[in-house]
Amino acid sequence: MALTKGLIVLALIFAVLFSSIPATAQDLVPISDITGGSSVFVFRGGSRNAPKRFASRRATRTKTQRIETAKRVSKQYTTLAKVTPRRTRTTAVDPNDPRLKIKTMPREEATKLFAGVGEYHLDRDDYNNAIEYFREALDLDSKNTIAATGLSEALSLKGNVLLVQDQFPVARTFFEEALKYNTKNAPAYFGLAEVFTEMGNDPDAVTNYEQALVNDTDLTEIYTPLGILFYQQGEIAKADSYLTKALATSPNDAQTQYFLGLVRYSQNRNEEALTALTKSTSIDATNAEAFYHTGEALSRLNRNKEAVVEYTKAKALKPNYFDTWFGLASAEFELGNFAAAVEAYKQAVRLRNDNYEAYNNLGDSYRQLKNYNDAEANYNLAAMFLQRKPGFDKEDAADMYSKAAFAIAKQCELNTVKRAACRWDAAVKALESASALSNSSIDSANLGWAYYNAARADIANGRPEIARPKLEKARLNLQNVASGNSNFVSGPMLNLGMALTDLGDYSGAVDILTKVVKKEPKWAFAINELGIAYRKQKSYKDAAEQFKRAFDKDGKFAVALYNMAEAEFQAGNISEAKKAWDRLKKMGRTDLAAQLDVVTNGGLRG
Repeated sequence: MALTKGLIVLALIFAVLFSSIPATAQDLVPISDITGGSSVFVFRGGSRNAPKRFASRRATRTKTQRIETAKRVSKQYTTLAKVTPRRTRTTAVDPNDPRLKIKTMPREEATKLFAGVGEYHLDRDDYNNAIEYFREALDLDSKNTIAATGLSEALSLKGNVLLVQDQFPVARTFFEEALKYNTKNAPAYFGLAEVFTEMGNDPDAVTNYEQALVNDTDLTEIYTPLGILFYQQGEIAKADSYLTKALATSPNDAQTQYFLGLVRYSQNRNEEALTALTKSTSIDATNAEAFYHTGEALSRLNRNKEAVVEYTKAKALKPNYFDTWFGLASAEFELGNFAAAVEAYKQAVRLRNDNYEAYNNLGDSYRQLKNYNDAEANYNLAAMFLQRKPGFDKEDAADMYSKAAFAIAKQCELNTVKRAACRWDAAVKALESASALSNSSIDSANLGWAYYNAARADIANGRPEIARPKLEKARLNLQNVASGNSNFVSGPMLNLGMALTDLGDYSGAVDILTKVVKKEPKWAFAINELGIAYRKQKSYKDAAEQFKRAFDKDGKFAVALYNMAEAEFQAGNISEAKKAWDRLKKMGRTDLAAQLDVVTNGGLRG
């Protein structure tokens, strides 16, 4: 019996393939098939592409950071106001002043005294008593502007105290009342901005921050929260401007350094981002997010070993932090530490069990470890969760199905050794899903690859009637690939030639494979396939010539040497066949030599 397929190579090599996918981005991975030959699968990118990056949400200020900002703004305002009052003041009056014990006095005098007592309490940060006395003064004279602006100031500073106490809704009432008495009260605008930030009302927050600065340009502590808000809104230039100003006055503020680092990262100014983020963590070693983003900056700079250290610090501070587990896994993957990557990605999907990027990357990590069963399972999960997203990237989903098919094929290699059944039909189904989603010719080519291998498995199992329709589908997909590009594409044409060989169109196969060999003279496997097509035509002399060419180009190509011996025997050149047979034995391929002995009925022993 002839060795019908010594080397089945579906070499989907697209040298100048489709404009949408650069040829340099593709990678070819050989897969042993059921006959002992090989086929080649095409990855859209590389077989070990960098892992998908997870687009984490823009960082926001924590409540602790907002409270700290309220303290700083309040302190700055009161310090400034003591040097240069922000309003017209009256002389402070001690609450024990004897004049206050007079039961009756003119309202004009009493309103001034009460306003003075309000000033006294305000100077001592006793905002409750200050509010009470300023109110009394206004009750006595509603036109007392000093009492009105004093009350406004006391209300706003009391509101800031409430912000520090995490009582944002109550604080809001104080700020709103403060503005009724003084529409130029900067601390009140700042306080309202903080309340709106807490509510997630960013537009009103920005308006009030800006209004605060309009009314008091010296309140530089507002630069940081306003810059952060612009960063969160994606207005990077404005964020850069305010945070750079803030840093000039507060270089040792961890929050400012942190968010400036994020701005620099978004600008792809990665070294500067790393500098700012590292400074932030040196000031505040409790911010897990800052360590995480430091790791991200290092990863972008391809300093993954250092990134692992930063991600590890982040997860120690915040064990259930999905982003840092994802980042850690990606850094370990880039370092080639695939087992560590698997463990970290497993933690990531535990924390967020619908994240398709994590499942995809977990599949890639398992694939690098040659754990193809788990790789396939995770690619399928990734595709499922991705497709639940409105407007999902179809090419991305197709790639996941495609890699699932590859994992199935690699399982087949192991199954063949164990004499277990392969699941080529499952690979076909996965690639049909990919092809339905994608307009890429790569998916059609890989689908042809899967149909072809499925058909070969059926033939090997004695089911040629089932194999035939699959071969036809393989031919159709490969023809579509070739006809979809105006340039001559060697890979799909090679695959088409092999499919035609198995369909019995030997002359068509010879014609196509001759063109492939002419264009790609270094492809020993293509020359071997041409020899197979000639042998099917019973053109044994031409077949032997092609098999010899293939072996001359690749001296380790034992199957080509086997094929040459068989063709020479069929052509009647027994001495040449015997030389090839002896050489097979010297190469240690006693398995092929023994099979050749069976095929020739011992005709080479003499």
